[in-house]
Amino acid sequence: MSNAYRRLRTEMEPYLKGLNRKLRSSRYLAPAQIESYGLEVRDHLHTFKEDEQLNGCFIIIDFLYGQVKGDGQWASLERRFNQFFDTVTHQMYESSFSKSKKLKTRFAKTLGSSLIASMEDEHAPYSRLFYTFMKAFSADQIDKLDHYFHEHDMKKASRSFSITMSYFFLYIGKESLAKSLMQQAQPLTPDEAVAHLSLLTHRERYEQVLSWFETFFPNKTDKLGVLQDYYDQSASLHHSSSIQYETWDRWLKAPSFKRFQTLMSHYSEQQKELVLDYLLPPLERRLFSEANKLVYAQILIQYPDYDRTQQYFLQHETNPLDLHEQKQQLLEQLVQERPALSLPVVHQFIIRLAEKRTRKYYVEAAEYVEKLASIYKRINKTERYQQYKQALYKRYQSYRAFIEELKRREPIIHMDS
Repeated sequence: MSNAYRRLRTEMEPYLKGLNRKLRSSRYLAPAQIESYGLEVRDHLHTFKEDEQLNGCFIIIDFLYGQVKGDGQWASLERRFNQFFDTVTHQMYESSFSKSKKLKTRFAKTLGSSLIASMEDEHAPYSRLFYTFMKAFSADQIDKLDHYFHEHDMKKASRSFSITMSYFFLYIGKESLAKSLMQQAQPLTPDEAVAHLSLLTHRERYEQVLSWFETFFPNKTDKLGVLQDYYDQSASLHHSSSIQYETWDRWLKAPSFKRFQTLMSHYSEQQKELVLDYLLPPLERRLFSEANKLVYAQILIQYPDYDRTQQYFLQHETNPLDLHEQKQQLLEQLVQERPALSLPVVHQFIIRLAEKRTRKYYVEAAEYVEKLASIYKRINKTERYQQYKQALYKRYQSYRAFIEELKRREPIIHMDS
């Protein structure tokens, strides 16, 4: 600690004590209030000389953290003070430190020094602050920090320090050292590893991703929470020559079309056919769920299987009036591409709607009669349609409102035999 630092701290002490009281003056401080206090501190620091502003920022953080920790209140006030530290540091960086190459270099050095000085303290705020700002540092600053960090033994470092320092080394490409530091923090939660695995995945280091999962999350590949997509993507790409059926078994537990598309995008056409053959039968056994029906419909739209589409509508859609937009799209695809296969579906929809014995259902049934007429015309079976129409009128002759709706549309649906 330099003499200038000590002198400034002594000079700031009355202000620091007042700031400490202000931040603890209420049992609850809204985020906007904390933000406002942070802006007040920024304005206060701007009254100092440029060289003193940086020291002043770290003096505030050191003093307040020391006071709260010393009083044994850090657990209850951690969120409040961390937000305050974030605000003050961000405001000072944007308004001052980043404007000068000299100050920016000093900021990186001071933050790195503070991080090392507090490495054994699990709750010290510098791990969080360093993680936030490290990507803003220049290549030269990163290189100097790398050399500086290597001068220190980190074997007794806290978990928070180890996780942050691991990310730093991973960021600069030192994967082995990054992994070693993460091992010091074991056991890990998925949230603690998500930034690291996201970075590795972004860099397409799929083999390394799988190695990290094997090290930090063995035998938990179906309970990874926020990490699940990183595992699935890496497994699919790293083993592109083979299909990871265990990935699809997990997918079946919570079908998602978006995730389906992501996983399928890495396969060849032949592999896609194998996946569909594996996936669709068990998914069909799960069509009691509306969400699963929508996923199933979207899959059949993208990978048409017209026999399956026909059976889906015949067996699983009992209320044609309430068809989701994607199901309507699937039905229209069947009508356009395989009109003959669509006939049993449309016939059944007409019956199901007419039997509801309510005008709104009669209107919908009559619309399907129109659709039926156009299908028979397309496949050159108008005579068959005429026979059907006569049978329909006879069967529902006592359904006066339905017959009226059909007759009202007669000019539209009439076809000469």
